[in-house]
Amino acid sequence: MTTTMCPNGHPCADAAPFCIVCGAGVVRAAPAAPAATPSTNGLAIASLVLGIVWLGWVGSILALIFGIAARRQIRQRRQAGDGLAIAGIVLGAVGVVTLVATIILYAVALHHSATTY
Repeated sequence: MTTTMCPNGHPCADAAPFCIVCGAGVVRAAPAAPAATPSTNGLAIASLVLGIVWLGWVGSILALIFGIAARRQIRQRRQAGDGLAIAGIVLGAVGVVTLVATIILYAVALHHSATTY
């Protein structure tokens, strides 16, 4: 099979070190380097961790903020971690909804106990 060419344009065998026509050394192109993998966004990781941990609901609010900021950075910088940011946003939203429900239930309970006695 003759897919490699010598510097003078003669076809050469793939494994041949020299051209059989002119004797010139065959120069082969270096194999293509693998594409660099993009780095994972740090805010996306922080968003996921805070969404899981909650930290007395402060983590939930920060998970939402970090997740939204991470998605913006990921689009701008072409980084990895969009799924982590989305998971952090979802977990943060669940935490914030739980916080709001807890506050409402606590207020209703206080109102109910104040009017009963």
